Amino acid sequence: MGQRLSVALKVVLANGWAAQHQVDHAVAKALSGAHDHEGVGRFLVDNKVISRDQAVELEEVLKHQVHFPTYQLQRKVGSGGMGTVFLASHLDSGRQVALKTMNARLEEDKDFIGRFHREAKALGKVKHPNIAEIIDSGESQGHCWLAMEFIDGPSLMSLLKDYRVLPEAYALRLARQVAEGLGHVWATAHLVHRDLKPENILVIRNRGGGGDLFPADDVAKLIDFGLVKGEDKDDRLTQTGMTIGTPLYMSPEQVRGEVLDCRSDVYGLGSTLYHLLTGFTPFTGTSPGSIMSAHLTEPVPDPGDRVPSLHKETRELVMMAMAKDAKNRFLTFEGMVKAIDGALASCGSKGNGTLRLLRKPLVLNKPQTKKQPGSDRVAKPADAPAGEPGQDSGSARPTTRRVSDRIAKPDPGPGLGGADALARIATDRMARKDPTPPIPASPTAAKPAGSGTSSTIERSKVFDEDPNAKLGVGILPWIVLGFAVVGLVLWLLLSA
Repeated sequence: MGQRLSVALKVVLANGWAAQHQVDHAVAKALSGAHDHEGVGRFLVDNKVISRDQAVELEEVLKHQVHFPTYQLQRKVGSGGMGTVFLASHLDSGRQVALKTMNARLEEDKDFIGRFHREAKALGKVKHPNIAEIIDSGESQGHCWLAMEFIDGPSLMSLLKDYRVLPEAYALRLARQVAEGLGHVWATAHLVHRDLKPENILVIRNRGGGGDLFPADDVAKLIDFGLVKGEDKDDRLTQTGMTIGTPLYMSPEQVRGEVLDCRSDVYGLGSTLYHLLTGFTPFTGTSPGSIMSAHLTEPVPDPGDRVPSLHKETRELVMMAMAKDAKNRFLTFEGMVKAIDGALASCGSKGNGTLRLLRKPLVLNKPQTKKQPGSDRVAKPADAPAGEPGQDSGSARPTTRRVSDRIAKPDPGPGLGGADALARIATDRMARKDPTPPIPASPTAAKPAGSGTSSTIERSKVFDEDPNAKLGVGILPWIVLGFAVVGLVLWLLLSA
């Protein structure tokens, strides 16, 4: 009890769950023997040192502590498909590390454990400022573990939860750093990460007092190489990795269980960048299967449809990184870095400037489609990407023009202006009272009947009333006004 209490109180102090005087009181009571032997957690709860929830976490830390005699576990950082991560300190050096333990299910797979050790040693030789350093790895009492550099900073997913989207130049700078790190890992160790996502990219915030919300000197650190995979052709290992990947950012070839190379990580980084820029993942669905199917079959949505202010180079960069066929993507990370530099130049920043967030980027929700009157077909929104349902495959572009619910801007069409434009506006307004079908937006938009496309215009609500109609309230107000005038005149005569 005494030894376990000593270890437990170190964890309590490291987490800030209790003050030093509370710990000293608990130690004194334990030495006096005035306690039962039902467990350290129960003892600390009864003496009001920690809460019941903290006691549960404490017991989990103590349960794993016995497997790591050279480390002092301090607190649980998180858990995932691969295992549990603890903040720990090395007893000899005192260095803080993120200690990751493997799940029992994975520890039963001897082939996976062997590959894990081989690749952990290979990653231990990789040194790059944008890759979390692998410090040590091993196996203790049948439990595999991995000690890596501890990053004291938020993940990109945390930033997305706080701000919904990230500024374009800031997101590009961080993506550039990750691309450089992945390129270095591929060149030196020939390993594929396979699980790129905002949760696995941490940010070291370097706010030097400048007040910038997204400073230019923030550093991205890629973590969780527990899913790394060498360029082998073991189909069973590929299937094992696929089941523990993240479908929201998974490349098509990973979904199919094919042999992977660095271009799969290019796709994952492109998917991650799409999320950072728009606040939405490229594809969504009600199940992992539907999302993976979308990665295989559905066209990649243009991020500019969500955020119209994105520069052309940024949009093309994301679309190329997420090409369905790996041959059409960036073949190397060096090529992707050059493309990011070009996009940063368009943003007016090459990665060494200062960015201040003045306002949130305009993010458009996905437009809703609705059926045309008298037809079973669904009209495709004007800003929907080509190839999506609702667009006639035989037309070069949709002819339905979306108009604001607040105001409609007349389109005079080519060669029209002055009196002709005013005549078109009057005609368009008079059409509100005419039951005949609405006129085309312009002469070029008109299509013959049966052409397979719609030429209707969605009317603005501001023109629901006829602007030429004269307003009136009848003769009654005039009668009342007349009596009032007569009464006023009689009162003046009598008073005189």
